[in-house]
Amino acid sequence: MASSSAAASAAPGRGYGEVDGVLPPEMLHEVLLRLPSKPICRLRAVCRSWRSFTSDPLFAAAHAARHPHTALLLAVGVETSPTPRINLVDLSGNVVKHIPCTGKGRVICSHSSNDHVVLDGSDDHIIRILHPTTSSALALPRRRTKGGDRVWFAFGLHATSHSNTGQHSKLLRIVEARDYSLTSEIITTSDTKPKPQWRKTANPPGYLDWRCTNGVVFRGAAYFVLSYCLAASSLIQTGCLPSFDLETEQWSMTLQGPTKTIIHDANGTHNCTGLAAHLKLAALKGTLSAAHWRNHDSIVDLWFLTDFDKGTWSKEYRVNVDFVFFGTGIYVEVLPLLVTDEGEVVLWLQAGMKAIVQIYNPVTKISLDITEMSIDAGVGVYTGSPLCLERV
Repeated sequence: MASSSAAASAAPGRGYGEVDGVLPPEMLHEVLLRLPSKPICRLRAVCRSWRSFTSDPLFAAAHAARHPHTALLLAVGVETSPTPRINLVDLSGNVVKHIPCTGKGRVICSHSSNDHVVLDGSDDHIIRILHPTTSSALALPRRRTKGGDRVWFAFGLHATSHSNTGQHSKLLRIVEARDYSLTSEIITTSDTKPKPQWRKTANPPGYLDWRCTNGVVFRGAAYFVLSYCLAASSLIQTGCLPSFDLETEQWSMTLQGPTKTIIHDANGTHNCTGLAAHLKLAALKGTLSAAHWRNHDSIVDLWFLTDFDKGTWSKEYRVNVDFVFFGTGIYVEVLPLLVTDEGEVVLWLQAGMKAIVQIYNPVTKISLDITEMSIDAGVGVYTGSPLCLERV
């Protein structure tokens, strides 16, 4: 997301090129900044000067600063032949942009970081970091570890990611080999470091839940969920979440997770073991959140971290899931992707070999399908400015 400082580098309405029309550039600038991005994209068809004006990076930066929470696009992996691609899809299901990819893969981060999307190659085992604005991709070095059954990822920024040498991100990868041994590696990426290298780092303090392979980055740390079946009971009883600090590159178990609160709220109908397959973390509304899938009544409770120091969580949403998988008898996974400013909840639902993205209105209690996809393709949330993208 661009900062307001970039927008301030030019006076209002100046520096964006000439604009044809009866309105002065300064007035047109202020009028357009008040509009959402979608109608601005439509206004690009008015004339060439308006297209040039609204496509300028300075205007996109100013608009992003004025509308920090309206860039809601889904990065959906699509496995097609001969060229796989990433589709940027709006919440109405319209494809805004196609991004061709080299080799098949899946989107591995639930939220994009630093306006990038991470793709894990299923054919060549190469991780690529895609820039949706330019459609360029950075291919990271091949895995130093041998192929494993499971891989956990986390990608994001930390407190000192912004420096004189530019902005950089870190990608954590934890690979489980076939003998169940773990190898953890980390890599630092930046625009000024064209050839980053993997380096080994510490393994997590306990066995991670294999159903929650995407670490959620919050306050510069990547949070995961313990496996309640395989992790040590002493760790599980603490109710804490394992986290990896992206700056210090150290693991900790300090943040109290939502499990104790969920168990207390359930009045004894749940326990730690019962939550094993029904808890997923997400980053929603600017904080860490947890989705508790209640399989017996097809409800998702969304819990939000309200006090980081005390580890206090509050249940703010109860989503009645309505999807095509009812009656199939197949195990269902539910992951929230985002909550819109209007309070609608976007969910990723999986059952068997099928996955679907829906948007749920808590007022009308109606769910609408956004897009259908393969479970191997993956989906993420793109937080960059839609004005920087060319519509297909």
